Amino acid sequence: MLTGGYELTTAITNLIIFITSVFCYTRIKNNKLWKMFYLLMCLDSFMGVIVHGLNINNTVLNVLWIILSILFTITINTLLCIFLKFKYKYIYILSVILSIILITFLLLNLDYILAFVLYVLVSFIVIGYFLIKNYSKKDKLILIGFIVQLIGGILMLCKMKFWILDYNGICHLFTTATLILFYLGIKRDK
Repeated sequence: MLTGGYELTTAITNLIIFITSVFCYTRIKNNKLWKMFYLLMCLDSFMGVIVHGLNINNTVLNVLWIILSILFTITINTLLCIFLKFKYKYIYILSVILSIILITFLLLNLDYILAFVLYVLVSFIVIGYFLIKNYSKKDKLILIGFIVQLIGGILMLCKMKFWILDYNGICHLFTTATLILFYLGIKRDK
């Protein structure tokens, strides 16, 4: 059974992210970390379609949110590794630490989405700072992508609503634009 209202539109925007991520993933040839990022975005958004689009009992839904939280953290930490030149092992260490924090928030019935969004925003600010500090023209589209996503994250934190979209759906549209800008920036880098 499908959900309705804002949950359904959020599922649809997750589907848009999924399609965009699949397109970008299949087009990137020689960059393992970027391919991994887009593959993780495919998994994240597909899980988002499930948790937002299907009526699922709360126990199963909580387990799916825990899995999604772990995937989210690996995805964001992959970006940190791309831009801050971390070694691969740091992706996993950061992901485990943040996953434990997010799962703790979830189990204590705290607003773990807020904690995750704040983590993403801080990560994006750090990466943005790195990009600005080491700016070259080839990074222009990627930097614009980060700025677009920061705006989307801020709108999500403000719980904006517009037309048939709630703050999740709005943020997802900004994410889609960011994914396209990242892809164009990667292609331009070649």
